[in-house]
Amino acid sequence: MKPAILKEMIAVIRAEQQRRASLLTEEDPNFAYDQWLFTDAPFVNELCLMLLVTLRHQVERELVSLGARAADEGAVISGQQYQEKVEQLRKGKGWDWKEIEDRLKLELWEGYASMKALRFLANPYKHDPSMEPNEDLLELLKLETGVSYAPLPESDSLREGFAGFIGLGKDTDYCEIAARFVDIASDFLANAQNRTKLSQVKRGPASLDPSTFAR
Repeated sequence: MKPAILKEMIAVIRAEQQRRASLLTEEDPNFAYDQWLFTDAPFVNELCLMLLVTLRHQVERELVSLGARAADEGAVISGQQYQEKVEQLRKGKGWDWKEIEDRLKLELWEGYASMKALRFLANPYKHDPSMEPNEDLLELLKLETGVSYAPLPESDSLREGFAGFIGLGKDTDYCEIAARFVDIASDFLANAQNRTKLSQVKRGPASLDPSTFAR
């Protein structure tokens, strides 16, 4: 994961947020309010949510890689052995997360709950046609269940729940929330990597044959 790239993406989103806000200053106050509430804010929020879903998948990829390297008490393994160990962690169409979490002792590291929040966000964002938060996410964020919520990009309650969950004020916008999640994820992965005995993968010599280059 490259936090600097994600932070650059957040900066681009924030610039667009500020650009849209500046265009409304000269408009009729009622029109400007409606434009921001129903069009501009949901647009900016969804960009941030897309980034958070991307962050979740980047974290998953790194955890799978770390989990594959955490099975041999730090012994040196070949590139082929590494690929085989990655495949051994597959479970159906996904990954054996219980095995990965046990190997890396993920529950011990600060940020574990925040990574669960990203997972619970990604599920309804990608798969629910209504894009409403599911009960897993609501319960984790300590939000009321059994009531209707606006779609994820439009729900102030969800934004406030995310902000409070990671120690930010309820008025914090999604750009700041996303930036904080990037920091949490970076620290979480660093703990998983630095405090686990991982195998070193010894790659073979690189081929100079152009026909074998990645395309």
